[in-house]
Amino acid sequence: MCGIFGGYNIPLDDVKKGINLIKRGNDGITIAELDKKIIFAARRHTIKFSGNEKNLRENSDQPYYSENKDISLIFNGEFYNFEKYKEKLKKKGTLFKTQGDTEVLLKLYESYGIEFLRDKGIDSLYSIAIFDKKLNKIFISRDWPGRIPLYYFFDKEKFIFSSELKAFKAVKGLSLQKPIELEPGKIVEFDIENRQLKIISHYDLQPYFSKNNNDILKLGKELHNVLNESAKNRTMGDVPICTMLSGGIDSVLTTYYVLKNINFNKVEFEPTSYVFKVKGFDSIDVETAKVATAGFEKIGLKLKVIEAEENQIIADMPKIVESFEMRELKALSFYPLPIYWYLAPAMTRDKFKVTIGGHGVDELLGAYTAWKELKTSHEAQIKLRSRKAFINNIYNNMLKRASIIFMNKGPIEARFPFLNHTVCEFMLGIDSKWLSLSKPNAEIMLKLIEDSKVNNSLENIYKNLSLYLDKDKDFFEELTSEEIHDIEKIFWKFPLIASSFYASKESFLSFKDVFRPKIRGQHGAGITNLETKIVKNYPQYGSTDTEIFKKVALQIFR
Repeated sequence: MCGIFGGYNIPLDDVKKGINLIKRGNDGITIAELDKKIIFAARRHTIKFSGNEKNLRENSDQPYYSENKDISLIFNGEFYNFEKYKEKLKKKGTLFKTQGDTEVLLKLYESYGIEFLRDKGIDSLYSIAIFDKKLNKIFISRDWPGRIPLYYFFDKEKFIFSSELKAFKAVKGLSLQKPIELEPGKIVEFDIENRQLKIISHYDLQPYFSKNNNDILKLGKELHNVLNESAKNRTMGDVPICTMLSGGIDSVLTTYYVLKNINFNKVEFEPTSYVFKVKGFDSIDVETAKVATAGFEKIGLKLKVIEAEENQIIADMPKIVESFEMRELKALSFYPLPIYWYLAPAMTRDKFKVTIGGHGVDELLGAYTAWKELKTSHEAQIKLRSRKAFINNIYNNMLKRASIIFMNKGPIEARFPFLNHTVCEFMLGIDSKWLSLSKPNAEIMLKLIEDSKVNNSLENIYKNLSLYLDKDKDFFEELTSEEIHDIEKIFWKFPLIASSFYASKESFLSFKDVFRPKIRGQHGAGITNLETKIVKNYPQYGSTDTEIFKKVALQIFR
C-alpha cells in the first residue's frame, strides 16, 4: 500500500516536497525521472507476505519497470487474487522475478494493454499510474467503488496526479480547489506528444440476478459463499489483521468471515477487534460489541475499547477535517471521522497493518430512509436505482473518510469485504421483496429464530412478529414508533441474516451469536452529543456544527 505522486512537467523539487506531504506509508520513498519531464514517486506502506518480505523490498520497489524499461508502474493498493492471474500468465509463458502483486499488474498490462482493467475477475483496490514510453502516454486509474483516492490536474502545460490532495500544495500557484477527483472505475489517458486528455470508463456496476432470487434461504447460502470468498481474499499472506466490531450484524459477520479464514497457528498475531467510544458515554456499540465478542470465545478474540475525551475530540476537529480531504462540502459528515482518527494509532501501536470493517451493507441493501409517517416503509430506498446510486457514490463520503484517515493516522490499510465488486453486484441483484416486512418474510424469520433457539434474546421482536401474523391493518397502530423501527430494520438486512444462518452451521460462531441485532445504535458512539460544545468552542466559524465544519474545510482547501 503506497502513496503515489507524479506526472508531466513538474519540477523535481516540487515532486520531492509533494511525496513527503503524503501520509500513505512510512516504509520508504522512491522518486524516479522516467523520461523528459516525466517523474513518478511512491511512498511505501509494506504489507508482509509469508517468507517473502525481503524479496518484496529488494525487487518490488516502485516505480516497477518492464525488462526493457519501456513501461513504468506505480501502484497504491492491493491485488488480492493476483496469484490466480500469475498462474494464468505463467501458462502463457510469462516469467516472473518477484513474489509480489505489482509485477503481476505490469505483466497484465504488457499482455493486454490498459484494457486489462476491464477484467471483472480482478479483485483489487487501487490507484495506479503507468508510463508507456512506446505509446508516449501516461495512464492513471482508480478502482471501483473508489476505495483508494486519486486526484489529477491538467492545464496543457502539465499533468499531475496524486493519491492525496495535500500533495498538490507542493506545486507553486496551484489552488487545492483545482485538482479533479477521478471517479471510481475510470481511466485517464494523457497523450504526452499532443497534450491531450481522454477519460475512459473501465467498470460499470451491473447487478447480478441469482437463479435463487425467489428463495431467501438458498439466496442466503449463495451470499454466504460470496462473502466468504471476498473475506478470504482479504486475509492473504500473514499480514497482521484486526477488525472493527460495533456489535451490529455487519461487523459481527465481517469479523466472523475474516477470522474464519486466518490460521492463527501460523501467524504471529492474536485475533483482535476494536470499538470506539467517547469517554464517559454509555455506548450501545461497546456493550453489544462485548456481547458479540463472547460468541468468539472458542478462538479467544480480544476486544479493545478505545476512548477519547470530549475536549480532545473538539480540539482535534480541524485536524480531522483536514485529514478527511473533503472539498465537496455537501457530503461532509464529521461525526464518524473521530472513530477512525483514534482507532488507527491504537491499531498501529499493536503492530497491525490492516483493519477490516463491515462498511457498505446499508448502501447495498437500502437501509436508509426518512419515513414521512410511521406506516410508510422505505420503498424508495430499496429500489434498484436508489441502491445503485448509493453504492456508486459511496467513495464520496464513507470510503474516503475511512481510507484516508486510517492511512494518515496509522498507517493502517482499511479493507471492506462487502465492497468487493462481486459482492456488490450480487447484493444489488437481490429482489427488493426480501428487504421489507411482509407476511411470508415474517414467517421465514420466525422459523429461523425458532430453529436456532434464539427467541429468548429476541423476545420483543419475536412477540411482535407473531402478533403481526395474527393481525391485519391495526397491527402498527398498537406499536410504538421504536417497535415499528425495530421490526422494519430487521428486514433491511434479511439477506444478510439468511447468510449468517449458513455461516453459523459450519464453524465456531452460532446463529445466536451472529444474530444479536443492535437495533438502535448511537451514531459515533457519543460523538454526535458534542454538537453544543463544538458550536461553543468555534464561534468564529458559525452558529451550527454543520456551518462550522464547512467553514473549516473551506479555509483548509481554499
